[in-house]
Amino acid sequence: MTNCKNKFCFLPYVTVARAVLSFVTSVVIIVTMSVSSMAQQDAPVNLLTIAPVHKNAYSPDSPDNIDQAIEQALETDGSIKKPKNEYPSDEIVKPARMGEVITNKPKESPPIASSSKDAVAAGTKSLGKKNTENSGVEINPVIAADSPAKQNAKIGNIENFDAGVSNNAGGALTNEIYGSAKIGRRKISDVGLAAIGVGNIGNNQLDSMIWRGTTARDAIFLLQQAAVRSQSSAIMRLAYEVVARQSVPPSGANNVATELVEARLAFLANGGRSEDLALLVAQLPKAEKWASWRRWLTEHYLMIRDDSAACNIVASEITQTLEPFWHKSNVICQAVQGNFGGARFAADILAANGFDDPAFFGLVDEVLNNKPAEEVDATSLDSAHIVLMDVANRAIPLEGLSVLPNQMAETVMKLKFLGPDARMVSTFDGLNRGLISHRQAGKLWRNVGPSNDDPQIALARLDANANALTTALVWRAIDADKRPERLSMVPKAVKAEIAAGNGAVMLPLYAELVRNALTDEAVASIIRFDDLDVAPKLAFMLAINEPSDTTTLSAFGRNIDALRVAELLSGINHGEIGLDTVSALKVWHLVPVLDAAGVGIDEINWLDLVKHEGRPQRSFVNLSPILLKAIASAAANHHVAETVLLINWLLQDVPLDKVNPGDLAAVIGALDQIGQSETAKAFAQEVVKAHLMQMLLAEKVPNGTQS
Repeated sequence: MTNCKNKFCFLPYVTVARAVLSFVTSVVIIVTMSVSSMAQQDAPVNLLTIAPVHKNAYSPDSPDNIDQAIEQALETDGSIKKPKNEYPSDEIVKPARMGEVITNKPKESPPIASSSKDAVAAGTKSLGKKNTENSGVEINPVIAADSPAKQNAKIGNIENFDAGVSNNAGGALTNEIYGSAKIGRRKISDVGLAAIGVGNIGNNQLDSMIWRGTTARDAIFLLQQAAVRSQSSAIMRLAYEVVARQSVPPSGANNVATELVEARLAFLANGGRSEDLALLVAQLPKAEKWASWRRWLTEHYLMIRDDSAACNIVASEITQTLEPFWHKSNVICQAVQGNFGGARFAADILAANGFDDPAFFGLVDEVLNNKPAEEVDATSLDSAHIVLMDVANRAIPLEGLSVLPNQMAETVMKLKFLGPDARMVSTFDGLNRGLISHRQAGKLWRNVGPSNDDPQIALARLDANANALTTALVWRAIDADKRPERLSMVPKAVKAEIAAGNGAVMLPLYAELVRNALTDEAVASIIRFDDLDVAPKLAFMLAINEPSDTTTLSAFGRNIDALRVAELLSGINHGEIGLDTVSALKVWHLVPVLDAAGVGIDEINWLDLVKHEGRPQRSFVNLSPILLKAIASAAANHHVAETVLLINWLLQDVPLDKVNPGDLAAVIGALDQIGQSETAKAFAQEVVKAHLMQMLLAEKVPNGTQS
């Protein structure tokens, strides 16, 4: 009896111990399942319950706090590659997974009481074991891209997650979780979105840090305000290079990546920079918010005959949408790729779905059956009609260009079958925007066909209504005229263009026309012994255009003032000008500009000069003092992009010859401060040339006597 009694005397305690152990195990499992459920639901997650962190454990790859963990995740996905004709995904990165999803998950799970130390310890200890022991747990540390308030609610109080629990077994698991998870306060694709660009284009004085010191929100504001045509082609060209090139984004760009890219695209679109736009748009993610730009890119590719790139986009779109544009584009793609049967089938599907566009179907028949379509109403044209007309070798009328937006300006010039008027107008537009050179413009205008215009009649039309078409017609008429005396009309045409505000654009074209004419010995003889006051004006004009060509200037009679102009403009590059030149040309009012450009003038007794020259008064327009102060501040802090955009904004309204030279000198100084010395000298040249052209407009030689 005694032995039996001793054998079972501890049985009640064993039973109780087993019951307690079962209860503890149940608590551990419940806590573990609650953490997983919480992670899978859209509720705040206490990262203390995910995995323990050993205070003393060190790993060079481990973040020190939650901010570093987020930054590491963003930096990992922040690199951007330039796809040629593909679009990166815009989806939110899916959560990292551990093991298999628990079946029969509860629909809702109450939040874990973070104040319960025992529950926390039990949960962290269970997760600190090998992963095989918890293969049913799914950890989801991803915070979806939502509003800032919602993001903060989801992040919760996790900034000091490394300060609480010490557990040696949990350190490796923590690193594994955070090494693979994407902790995103924003969509990951937005990180690289802000960094898209064309690459190192144009100005070799620009580097990748041009946005240093400028916040992204300030950059957006400046891009919106400065998206205007500057009075200076040198400044405008620099501004487009700054906006288009790939560079380190401004600070905070990840938070407003979409708005920043939209502002850059709008800036380039306003300037008609189709090629730069296409390179940027091709890097955009395939998302609904970029759908209109993806459509534009397809139109651009079709018009420049990059059929492969266009049709790759179309092929992916037609499987996802019934929008007529994409299915019309599919008809064009099938046709240009030689699949006429597929083109007919795609056109039949459009017709069967009730798409009503007789002009489109008529042009399709013309392309597929070589059957001339009826005349197309020019006022009803759209981009698809224009592409089909170009494919069918049908002349595109001038009226058809009016349906195309600004961002097509560069694209339009590459259409092969523009009508004569459309070709002349699009060429002038491209020249005016700085998209093509003067030499290219001259070739395009000559290739339009023979000109039968009488130069005198063309000049009369220009005087009455100066526009792109009348400008081109006058130049072509004079260029086609073979009479020795034809150059007498050039000063009149240049004067009309200066009065219309096109002097800087058209003067190089007329200078080329004059140089070409001088190869005719009869013309050269007339110019050499001129009695009609034409030669001095032509020489003056050529000196403004190309001051280094003194050999040609020497062939003109009465060329003294032209040679002085050449010395003045060349001195800006050389850094020195003679006192007699400035005095003879009476350009003392430009001394601030010359000083800012680093041009030295012979030693002058300024008091003596006042005695002899007097104090001639000229009225000028003062530019915005606030903008000038902003430019000076940005330049002093070496904010390159900010300075350039402010200058472009500053120079949008007033012609350079009307602006206070002191204000323009401040602009030149700012450009020098940010390392843009080449643009600074080119701008100084533009200012001086603008004043010299006004002398041509007034038909006066610098000494004040009538020419």
